[in-house]
Amino acid sequence: MEETLPKFNVQITEDRLHEGARELISKIRPEWPLNKLSFKIFTDGITNRLIGVYFDPRNKHDMVLIRIYGENTDLFIDRNTECCNMKIMYKHGLSAPIYGTFLNGICYGYSPGKVLDENLVRDSNISQLIAEKMAQMHTLKPLKTTTKNTIQQSPIQASLFRDMKKFVALVDSALPLKPSANLKLKNYYDIENLKAEINYLEQILIPLCSPIVFCHNDLLLKNIIFNESTNNVTFIDFEYSDYNYQAFDIANHFCEFCGVDSFDCSLYPNQEFQFRWLKIYLKKWYSLTNGEMDDNRLNDSILERNIEPLYNTVSKFALASCLYWGLWALVQVSNSSIDFDYESFAFQRLNEYYRRKNLSEL
Repeated sequence: MEETLPKFNVQITEDRLHEGARELISKIRPEWPLNKLSFKIFTDGITNRLIGVYFDPRNKHDMVLIRIYGENTDLFIDRNTECCNMKIMYKHGLSAPIYGTFLNGICYGYSPGKVLDENLVRDSNISQLIAEKMAQMHTLKPLKTTTKNTIQQSPIQASLFRDMKKFVALVDSALPLKPSANLKLKNYYDIENLKAEINYLEQILIPLCSPIVFCHNDLLLKNIIFNESTNNVTFIDFEYSDYNYQAFDIANHFCEFCGVDSFDCSLYPNQEFQFRWLKIYLKKWYSLTNGEMDDNRLNDSILERNIEPLYNTVSKFALASCLYWGLWALVQVSNSSIDFDYESFAFQRLNEYYRRKNLSEL
């Protein structure tokens, strides 16, 4: 029988980050002296707050990470599903262990290594590791549970359009805009137009029949850790993970090459890089989904024949990535208390969506 995840009756607020962290550590690492703990505040996250706690400065790899959920994120993130996903990822060697949850967050292990940047993600060795790791994740088949923690009996469906429609409903419920809202962004708050864009994507993407697989859905550069000593990559932050279209997960990763704070579409990987990446991905994917094949027995002609169709499908799903995160940011404008410019983020992603859409219709 699967071990139940501990749930700690602790609430951590902005004004007592260290005190709340100590209270949790007393339960997770009771052998650590509370008066000798060290803390590291991570500032890269744009959904939640993250604090690292460790005892021995010589062994920071034993750090416990404490993630405090962002305000109102329960409106669009299923935290029970997130915990299940993290346990599954750890079981398959794809992530750090999870230690437990508390009233407004989660505790888990630290993944040692370098957080990727725009240069590391293009490194031939690291990009190969990412492609292979994503292929491995896409072959997992975790049981889908409902909000009541019962196993879902209905056929697995992609989360993409369900989530985007949820975002639009949340944006609609937050209107009218607060006075400080970006004037340029106001043009994108036409709810009926946003619904029409989702319908447009459904019409052009669903017929592509991209396989529905278990996806990370948020594989931005900061969510990938490279461990040089083991030559391995680890994915982190599985709060958006769910069943989704294979091509969406790949396209979303490519879109994240363009940055978060400032979206530069010129950084999107070129065709040569994508073809190389997709060949590595397909080689691993076929070897894992066809048990009788190993990586070396796969015929190059089979791979070459399938690279361009996947490339074309991924290119179309890049549209969905831009709209998805643009809508997500519109939700955050009215709900998040994190110090991040969600308005500019939304404007840049939605601008990129319409730019790509216009190019595709030429």
